[in-house]
Amino acid sequence: MKKLPFFIFFVFFFFLSFLGVRQAEANQTNTPTIIEMGPKEGEHFFDRFYIKGLTPANTEVLVYIDGNYVGEADVSSENTDSDNFYYENLEVFSRDSCWVKLIAKDKTSLVLSAPVEVQYFFPSLPAPTLITPAKENILGNPKPIITGLSATQSFVHIYIDGTYNGRTALLSHNSGTANFSYKPFLNLKPGPHQVQAVAEDSRGRKSKISEILRFKIEEPMPAPTLFTPVISQNSSPSQPFIIGLAKNDSFVKIYVDHKLSGQFLVKNNESGVANFAYKQVEPLTRGNHLIYAVAVNNRGKESQWSNIFYFFARRPIIADSAEEENVEILKSKNEDNLMTEDEDSPVIDIRQENEAKIENTEEKIDKKKNRKEIENSGLINEGNEKQNKLSPNLIVFIIFLISIIGWIIWVNRELAKEQKEQEKKNNKPNENISLFSEEKNNDLQQEKK
Repeated sequence: MKKLPFFIFFVFFFFLSFLGVRQAEANQTNTPTIIEMGPKEGEHFFDRFYIKGLTPANTEVLVYIDGNYVGEADVSSENTDSDNFYYENLEVFSRDSCWVKLIAKDKTSLVLSAPVEVQYFFPSLPAPTLITPAKENILGNPKPIITGLSATQSFVHIYIDGTYNGRTALLSHNSGTANFSYKPFLNLKPGPHQVQAVAEDSRGRKSKISEILRFKIEEPMPAPTLFTPVISQNSSPSQPFIIGLAKNDSFVKIYVDHKLSGQFLVKNNESGVANFAYKQVEPLTRGNHLIYAVAVNNRGKESQWSNIFYFFARRPIIADSAEEENVEILKSKNEDNLMTEDEDSPVIDIRQENEAKIENTEEKIDKKKNRKEIENSGLINEGNEKQNKLSPNLIVFIIFLISIIGWIIWVNRELAKEQKEQEKKNNKPNENISLFSEEKNNDLQQEKK
């Protein structure tokens, strides 16, 4: 009986503790569950990081990355005991790994669940895969095209013979793997070479170096030899024949002002050296033009530039006599048409066209004759040709010249006047002396008498 109160107290305490635990469990929110997370497929390793999972019904999901609150996940209700949540971050705060922490919050009681924390390691950036030039390939082009595959949203750095040569532009493809193409900016010397590549993403993380790809550059193709461009009866001063020599089986490219003008395959010769003649298709503009050629063999081996020619293109000038002959020919043809055609003949349109051509040509001849007459007579039209009227500049010059001549004459007259006055002043004392001597002689004569 004495122990009964202690027993009752112990049972009552145990019952209260059990109720508190049950109440605490009832008030606590269950933790969310992570199903998937990592880089989004087909995107860059860092730019599209996502988290997908389940959370208790009527809860929100708070997302922390590397200890920083970044937002809430999107929750979709399924009318079950748990809802789906999805979170996508455009940027993460670590390069190699990141810590992800999720907390569920009840929407009604705002009670938070215990945190769920997971460390995620990002996959390493794969090294590029080189495709061409093929291994141990012999090339003739001193600037071979280097192609391969790399991860999307990355740059590819190219190393040739262990020296950095350049990089590609930013590569992107929805599949997650993009192809690239790179051309060296300088000609490679003849002989063996090797190429390697390294990928780099937008955050500066680099991959391992790729496998070595070895190839060989042959000696360059012999360059063509050009001679002075020729103008013949079948060409015009603006469309010359570009002639020269090249090795048999050569594919010759003609460049005018550093632009490809034409290309052709030479006709082989028994001597091993073929000659060629290429007529410029597009008429050259008036002035100097730079012309050179390059030869390419059937394996793409390209030669250096040929010798360079500077060609001056002139516009063809039609003589007046030729135009007059054309007028006479048109007139004779027109007269023949008038004699042969009937009133109902459809050749009337041709006759009208010929008459229009004759009138236009006669007008041109008259204009040229008038221009020559004007030039011979000293006349000039408004296009800076001669005229009988004096130009304003010439009139001003004549007035200026006349004023200078008048000023010189006036100055000479003034100097002459001053000189005469000076001479008069110098002659006055002599006259006084002569008068005094005459008076003295008269007095002596009177005394003698």
